[in-house]
Amino acid sequence: MKEETHVRFLEAKELLKNNRMAEARVLLEKLKKIEIDDPYINFELAKIYLKENITEKKGEQMLKELSNGKNKNFALLELGKYYARNGNINEAISYLKQLLKGNSNDVCFAKLELGRLYVIVNKRDLARKYFNDLIDGNAKNSNYAMFELGKLDFLEENYDEARKNFNGLLDGTPKDKSFAILELAKVEIKTGNYKLAKQHLDKLQNDFYNKEYARLELGRLYNAMGNELQARREFEYLLNSRIRNHALLELGKIDSLKGNTIEARKKFEEVMMGSEEDKLYATLELGILDISEDKIEEAKEKFKSLLNKKNWYYAMFELALLYSLEGDIDMATTYFQTLIDRNTPNKNIALQELENIKSYKKQIKK
Repeated sequence: MKEETHVRFLEAKELLKNNRMAEARVLLEKLKKIEIDDPYINFELAKIYLKENITEKKGEQMLKELSNGKNKNFALLELGKYYARNGNINEAISYLKQLLKGNSNDVCFAKLELGRLYVIVNKRDLARKYFNDLIDGNAKNSNYAMFELGKLDFLEENYDEARKNFNGLLDGTPKDKSFAILELAKVEIKTGNYKLAKQHLDKLQNDFYNKEYARLELGRLYNAMGNELQARREFEYLLNSRIRNHALLELGKIDSLKGNTIEARKKFEEVMMGSEEDKLYATLELGILDISEDKIEEAKEKFKSLLNKKNWYYAMFELALLYSLEGDIDMATTYFQTLIDRNTPNKNIALQELENIKSYKKQIKK
């Protein structure tokens, strides 16, 4: 890269650091015309393209080309994270595993990202091993590993261990502390300690990192307490924020439970126009809504489309329920048993449904 180009490139990086992405994109595109094959320019430009629906595929292709070049490891990591966000877990893993052969920094980043993905595909022992490797080795991303370990403990209902890991981050950076407090609030909501959950969330009211997400959890807290009116107020407040789609999902779920299917569908369909991750959760909710409107085949198609995505176990549970209601006991049993065998977060309710099926079979035999 020529010296003059390098100076301008640093300007673009500074713009990105200050969240001035549109200006950075314009500058980087100008620099690309000067040095069309420069990997650093192309890498930063590709990351910007990935964040915009219109140019997303272009960014993906640029990263694939860079993953075969001299500085391939940066591209491999970004591709892995990109496919993970979009729910293409196996593809994400295939790119990230290539980084395990790299230098110590590459291995640290790869283990963290792979650990997150192995949680999703239910290889939790391997995920736990990677997180502990980073913590025990005092890697520079060990704080992130401790955070992910806490989330894994939460998922497995090891709430005391989850608290221990999140509390271990309270003496870290302001960012570490912020995210730890948010997760501690989620633990207390889940365990019914609503007063303590509220105390945690109150600490984040004016937080730089998580004030919107704290408000989202506050809405969920009020919902759990049965205060639907206050929950709605919290979610509606967020409709003009950067997490609008999260709020729309929660409001849609409330509408759906109240039987306001038209309003619920409108909200979920708006979320479908968001990011790939937004679409995963909106698809699930639209499928549940289809069931309430007796659109069974449409619901099945939606759930089946999620079986290889990060929220697959929710979709599989809904499919199992549908097959059970339709009298396809063998298919329902297969799906419920899969959820139990793979130790998913909804394994307990799957176990209960499986027991109901067994009782039903005994009654038929009589």
